[in-house]
Amino acid sequence: MYRITLILFFTLLLSNCSKRSVDPASGEDQNRLVNKYGTDLTFDLATWNVEQFPLQDRSTVAYLAQMIKDMDLDLIALQEINDTGYFNSLLDSLPDYAGYASALPSDFLKLAIIYKKNLVSITTPVQIYTDDWYAFPRPPLVTYVRVKKEDQTVFDFTLIINHLKAFSGTENEQRRRDACEKLNYYISNNVLNSDDRDCISLGDFNDQLDDPVVENVFNIFLDDSLNFKFLTESLLGQASYIGIDNSLIDHVLISSDVNTEYEGGTTEILYLEKEFDRYTTHISDHRPVLSRFPVF
Repeated sequence: MYRITLILFFTLLLSNCSKRSVDPASGEDQNRLVNKYGTDLTFDLATWNVEQFPLQDRSTVAYLAQMIKDMDLDLIALQEINDTGYFNSLLDSLPDYAGYASALPSDFLKLAIIYKKNLVSITTPVQIYTDDWYAFPRPPLVTYVRVKKEDQTVFDFTLIINHLKAFSGTENEQRRRDACEKLNYYISNNVLNSDDRDCISLGDFNDQLDDPVVENVFNIFLDDSLNFKFLTESLLGQASYIGIDNSLIDHVLISSDVNTEYEGGTTEILYLEKEFDRYTTHISDHRPVLSRFPVF
């Protein structure tokens, strides 16, 4: 009896020390669609284009909700929210999470954020460059994020969610280049000149980091390694867009001050279509890109 009591005591102690709010013994694994990717030692941040959400209405909402529970990530930046009513239904299915969808564009392809309520708090998101349709057909969504452990902030930063102009062609590349230059201007003047220089800018940038210099839309960031680094540069040769080899177009960009929180961290593409056979018909043509920050 003493041995059983002791085991129960340590089980409860370990569960209380965990940053997670979902009990791994709750039986939810029976409904699992994909693997768990969040860890207790890291702040787990992902960008995910969920292709004109919801592709298959309520079934997409149900599948996506289960996948988010399964992955157990702390914050997910979403692109291509077409229906905010279904987005609210998604949040209703995720009691451990809160979220926000952008007001613009007014009709479709909105940006959104979902985050764990017990770990993360955010300021009310705002959109920038709302009058610049040429560079930003989807105005970036900006918020200030605080990551907590036992009510103590362990990581805080400005978060910018992006979805730049799609498709190839000279004009579309120029629009993405303009967007990067204006993002650089915004970050340099509003974050790097502030008391907290930590910034993470992520999303569907619709272009590749390893393009030749003469056509690379990211030169303004790549040429300034003193202040910026793409965490996705370590993934060159992989694909975040399904169906095209080497199509790495979803990125995570950090300011140099975030290097401290990222030290020992990892970034990876989650090939979820290999785990869930309805992924491309019900969820997306993009794979999530996950960065882990070992701040706990």
